[in-house]
Amino acid sequence: MLRSKLIPRKLNRNYFAIFLFLIVVFLTLNTAALAEEKNTWIAHSALVVTKSETLKVNDNENHFVFFTEYDGVVFNDKGEGSFLDKARYQVVYLGDTAGMVDGGYKIFTMPDGSQVFAKYQGTAAAPPVFNGKWEFIGGTRKYKGITGKGVFTLTTTSEKTSFDILKGEYKLP
Repeated sequence: MLRSKLIPRKLNRNYFAIFLFLIVVFLTLNTAALAEEKNTWIAHSALVVTKSETLKVNDNENHFVFFTEYDGVVFNDKGEGSFLDKARYQVVYLGDTAGMVDGGYKIFTMPDGSQVFAKYQGTAAAPPVFNGKWEFIGGTRKYKGITGKGVFTLTTTSEKTSFDILKGEYKLP
């Protein structure tokens, strides 16, 4: 009789231990999933050419190398106070008609001085529309350790003005 009372108590302890183990596993998996959550970002910008250089490479008649610097502002579609909303937006473009390079860097600067840096690569061009992909490569202050990537569509509206639509995901540590 004493033995039969001990068995249910031992089983209850085993069930309780299994229950606690499952809770710990669930919480651990849930925390890891939350840590990997990425934020989506859609932004529009206005850009003005501040500097532009074209150099002819004399290996053939149509070979040129380009350097263009843009300055402007970016607006996050989520509005006031959202990621990089109303940041200064600078773009450096390097191009080569022979295809050696077609890309550059995008720099976002917030009013508090925090910055985000991205590299980009052109993927398709049908002037005045240029498409590409970008990737965050670093940041300062509150953006230190940022990662993310996405796509962009830049549309040239005149010799000196363009607008850029950026879409992607980012993660802050």
